[in-house]
Amino acid sequence: MTRVGRPLPTPALARGTLTYRWVCLGLLFVSGLLAFFTRLAPVVAIPDLGEAFVLGTAGLGLLTSLYLWPFALMQPVAGVLTDAFGPRRTVTAFLVVAGVGQVLFASAPTVEVALIGRALTGFGASILYVGAAKIMAQWFRSREFGTLTGAWTSVANLGGLTAAAPLMALITLAGWRWSLGGVGLVMLATALLIYVFVRDSPSELGLPSLADIDDLPPPPSETRRPMPLGQGVLVVLREPNTWLLGSYAFLLFGTMTMMQGLWAVPYLMDVYGQSQQQAANALTLWAVGLIVGCTLWGYVADRIVGSRKRVVLVGAVVYALLWALLALRPAGLPVGLLWVAMFWGGFFASTWIPSYAQLKDTVPSQVVATAMGILNLFFWLGGAVYQQVSGLILAEFPKRDGHTPVAGYQALFWLCLASVGLSVVLVALSKDRRSVPSATT
Repeated sequence: MTRVGRPLPTPALARGTLTYRWVCLGLLFVSGLLAFFTRLAPVVAIPDLGEAFVLGTAGLGLLTSLYLWPFALMQPVAGVLTDAFGPRRTVTAFLVVAGVGQVLFASAPTVEVALIGRALTGFGASILYVGAAKIMAQWFRSREFGTLTGAWTSVANLGGLTAAAPLMALITLAGWRWSLGGVGLVMLATALLIYVFVRDSPSELGLPSLADIDDLPPPPSETRRPMPLGQGVLVVLREPNTWLLGSYAFLLFGTMTMMQGLWAVPYLMDVYGQSQQQAANALTLWAVGLIVGCTLWGYVADRIVGSRKRVVLVGAVVYALLWALLALRPAGLPVGLLWVAMFWGGFFASTWIPSYAQLKDTVPSQVVATAMGILNLFFWLGGAVYQQVSGLILAEFPKRDGHTPVAGYQALFWLCLASVGLSVVLVALSKDRRSVPSATT
């Protein structure tokens, strides 16, 4: 039977929806991989960047963190822009900005131009996940959303994987400017493909929705009135879990981003005498740990443990042991144990994944998107602050024969241990879900 105002879900039309949705989501996944790559790419090129722009540790910390500041500050408004203009147009526009910023960074004649390029890249990358989430919601079943979110995180972390050993090999062949500039050109090409092929919903191609295909009624109207924006923000900010989990996110993600995104390669080169390529090879294992962990921990929390808080808490405790090991013995570890430590860092840090669902379960349904944006802000602010502060800390330890002394890195590791230890306390004080029903508005 034909449904009024909705396409008849014939087998051909249904196949069209079920096939074309992967074109849309696949291109958004590529954009996420490229964004994650550009965030982490400078770490393996730290010696080259320091030489090209005559930067010390403080300057390098500023250069890398400038990606994260605009990225973080855009999180609360990313959803608003995507809802207003649609994911196709917003992702296209912002990916163009990111690509231009990356090319500008790679070709920068001065450090000031490089800083501008780095900031533009972070600004442009800030909206990509929200755009992908909107595509997931429009083109996929609701029960598929959690799996696809984990898949997005894993694919994005492939960008971190390629920004380690593979990128170092490319830099050896072509130099850092051509290597990083080429990625900017790929981002611009991907933006064009997204504009040409991605559609915000099946209806734009005359295709049936998943509700049509599954013979379900259209989604019912909301039973509660949406909260005004200001009121919704206040509701989220008055929820203790927002501050407990937000502070946890700031501390834990800050330490992870500081190590993976800035100092891992210099540390292994300065303290263990590894070559740039050897250090990049070791860093690859951090990205592998993230890929495995981001795919696993949400499933463990939902299907095996039955508690988001327990997974986040235990994961933070085990992650803290990494920093205890490095703080107590910053030099002299066997190479094999160093490789284990790199994987350990990515795998157990990624237990942050269930914290999103934990916060979602403790706020009213009308303000879930606002809560996710605010939590994301905490995550990325932590990354920006720790990268910049760590550079200032290392600047207090003068280099010897061109190498930062072990004591400098040890100071960072003690900071990380204290930070993650505090994050454990904060998660322990949080609650798993709301204790009372949401009040109607």
